[in-house]
Amino acid sequence: MDIGKKLKNLRERRGLQQVELAYKINVSQTKMNKIETGYQKKIEPEILTNIAEALDVSTDYLLGKTDKEKENDFDPIAEHNRLLKKYGIEDSGFFDIEKWKQMGPEELKQLEDYFEFIVNKAREKNKDSE
Repeated sequence: MDIGKKLKNLRERRGLQQVELAYKINVSQTKMNKIETGYQKKIEPEILTNIAEALDVSTDYLLGKTDKEKENDFDPIAEHNRLLKKYGIEDSGFFDIEKWKQMGPEELKQLEDYFEFIVNKAREKNKDSE
């Protein structure tokens, strides 16, 4: 999604009219319209920052550098996918049973330790939320 469409979507989700957002960031409605419709491709850094602040999102989100609206938003699925990609196992047959059959006793013990760690962490979280 280009920045103009993203900006319009965010503005509408927050219940703002184009003129209201323009006023908040101290630009004309004409300029705001040009940004939203894509007629103005380059947005000055100060205006981009003001838009991000007014809509409570990060500039990276507006620019399409991240899917997270805020820098401190934690997305466990995105993090899981990042780790799969980082370690090159997203397409490597990680879940292929034949690969698991090739594991030796020491590797299986390491896997068991890892599973135990995950289960204990989940139990701790469940206990904390009760």
